[in-house]
Amino acid sequence: MTQRLKISNKLNDLIGSLFIVISLISVTKANNSITLTDHCTDRRFVNSLNTTFMQFTKETVDQEYAVEGDFKGLHCCAKGYRSIEWLKDGRSYPWSSEDTSSLIVYPDAENQTIFTRKASKIDEGKYTCVLRNATHKLEHHIELKLQSSSPDIPLATFKPVDQFANVDGSARFYCEAFIGKKALPNIAISIKWYHLSDDNKIPSANNNDELIKEEVVYREDEQIIGSYLTITQVTLNHYGRYLCRVEIGNSPKHRLDMSASLINALRIEANAKSILTNPVFLGSCAAIIALITFFLIFHFTKQKWMSFINLSKANKGDVNFNISSTPLNFQKSRKSSQNECDDMKVMIDII
Repeated sequence: MTQRLKISNKLNDLIGSLFIVISLISVTKANNSITLTDHCTDRRFVNSLNTTFMQFTKETVDQEYAVEGDFKGLHCCAKGYRSIEWLKDGRSYPWSSEDTSSLIVYPDAENQTIFTRKASKIDEGKYTCVLRNATHKLEHHIELKLQSSSPDIPLATFKPVDQFANVDGSARFYCEAFIGKKALPNIAISIKWYHLSDDNKIPSANNNDELIKEEVVYREDEQIIGSYLTITQVTLNHYGRYLCRVEIGNSPKHRLDMSASLINALRIEANAKSILTNPVFLGSCAAIIALITFFLIFHFTKQKWMSFINLSKANKGDVNFNISSTPLNFQKSRKSSQNECDDMKVMIDII
């Protein structure tokens, strides 16, 4: 009977542990949260879906935060690699010591994710994922910092990046911040995109625009909040700067602003071509090249003349020395030759 109770208790402990792990690494889809397993397969770059070469498949977060004692995961989402290696401060996984890090590889995510159930100070540091195939290597670095409590101001984990798109093309922005756990359940947390205008007004990015879509996502029990801004068909009105604002509560003191621009790639290409075909630009280049060529020829010719004069001077000195019968005649001959050389130098300098 005692043996059965012990076995039963062990089974209960095992089931309880499994339940805790599952609850930590899976969150309901109803609130747009991303599970640990699905993180690298969710919302991948469209241009990565039908390709096979080694590449990162979604935005690469390079700054991560965690509260001590809470769950933490780091991701390196990619495809086309033969091997993936994790390092912490230059030390390869599996760590040689427990003092290096408590994060372990999550195999169900094809080694693209490492995690810990309870983050601690030893987990702080610089993590690197190294992707390799037969010929190439890719690296991505992530800095992990531990917090003693949730921050008062959102901490940026991924800042939006400038995007280039043609008219009728598509564009995607992403921003993300660590907010931690709510201090009070009624505190409002928001993340929103704005399209900045020339007069610095900030109308909503998707204000009555069916071509723009905002999608808020969460991870790690809603301690990290992010937002995708997708423009399905770019028009001229869509170009400009976009602001991502993350707020804790309603006070400007607890606000984080990040921004990036949507740039007309075709216009940049057209401007480059117009410059290269501009007659004024081509004429200026031709004039500069001609001027440089003239000075090079002049300098080369002058050097040749100087060498010829010095050689003539030396030869005349030797001849006069041999044919002169007196020192007086030799000195006169040398002075005459010197005067001729000086006159020639003056003429060259004038030219």
